[in-house]
Amino acid sequence: MRARGLAVAAALTAAIAGGLGTTGTAHASSHGHNGVCEAAEVCMYWGSGLTGSYHDYYLQQPDFAGDRFLGPGSGQGEQVKNNSASASNRFVCNARVYYNENYSGPYDTVPSYGSANLVNAWNDNASFNWVC
Repeated sequence: MRARGLAVAAALTAAIAGGLGTTGTAHASSHGHNGVCEAAEVCMYWGSGLTGSYHDYYLQQPDFAGDRFLGPGSGQGEQVKNNSASASNRFVCNARVYYNENYSGPYDTVPSYGSANLVNAWNDNASFNWVC
């Protein structure tokens, strides 16, 4: 149990040293919104099982309004807001995809370096935030 606690503390220390604070604190970036799912981003997909077009985010997003799916595939050019069915997370912190704007309402958690089909925010999603 002590070793696990030390491992968690080390991971959080590394995240903070890398520019992350507590929940909701964004990490600085020069990428994101470029149509390429890169390291340290969350990508919202039009279809379930990470299929179709996607939009990449590096910073938390309080409202998906105006964002469109950029990657190739079904759904390209459509609004991200209320149209995402799955997400992949390429960062050390969990990503939460919320039903409402400003990180409120029901949400789905996409685990660190994992992916998930959205359930609580499936095709009814409005924001996302990092949770460390």
